[in-house]
Amino acid sequence: MKLLNGAMLRTLQFGSMVLATSALVACGGGDSGSSPGGTVSGTAAVGAALANASVTLTCKNGSGSATADSNGAYKATFVFDGPCAIAASSGSIAIHSFAAGSGTFNVTPLTELLLSYIAGQLGTTVSGLLSGISSNASFQSALTNSTVIANAQAAVVTLIKNLYGITLSSSSFLTVSFTPGSPGADADLDTLLAAGAITSNGQPAASLTAAAAAAGAAAPISSGSNGATGGTGSSTTK
Repeated sequence: MKLLNGAMLRTLQFGSMVLATSALVACGGGDSGSSPGGTVSGTAAVGAALANASVTLTCKNGSGSATADSNGAYKATFVFDGPCAIAASSGSIAIHSFAAGSGTFNVTPLTELLLSYIAGQLGTTVSGLLSGISSNASFQSALTNSTVIANAQAAVVTLIKNLYGITLSSSSFLTVSFTPGSPGADADLDTLLAAGAITSNGQPAASLTAAAAAAGAAAPISSGSNGATGGTGSSTTK
């Protein structure tokens, strides 16, 4: 009887181990190094919506894609670690942005300017910044730092105000929700287009892009700091 009880006990213990292991794998606990994943969404527009635009996301780890709807809205749910480079193309128009992680991240001429400014802060170009997202720790840190992002957006808003006399409706143009044809962020793009700050191919004017890169270079991100910088192109704050 004791032998029988011992065998039964070992069987029950083994079964419990199998069940526990199965539950761990099912919950994702068996691979603690896996990417968490999530959803990145937003609007691709240059004044007019980038209807049916092809949107690709290339991240620190992982990649995703989506097709925008008639209003330029896109949504991609996939497994990734941020940040992510975002490219949206429709016909002859190709514009860029980035996502710090899951959430709303638009793709507009203003996000192109934002990338120019941050690239200037990091001593690189927009193409260098985007291509380095998967491997460059400094780039990854900057593009996931809320202080860096907020200050860079504020700097772009100030630059546009100084050069064109246009006050944007929101300094959070990277993440603000909007619909083409509505007041607010989309109207800002229309105003910039009319003023010549945006060209017919959806790109910021060359002089504006150069000014953004120069302003970023004048406010470099200090190595080892918390990423706080002078949001209007001033020297780095401590």
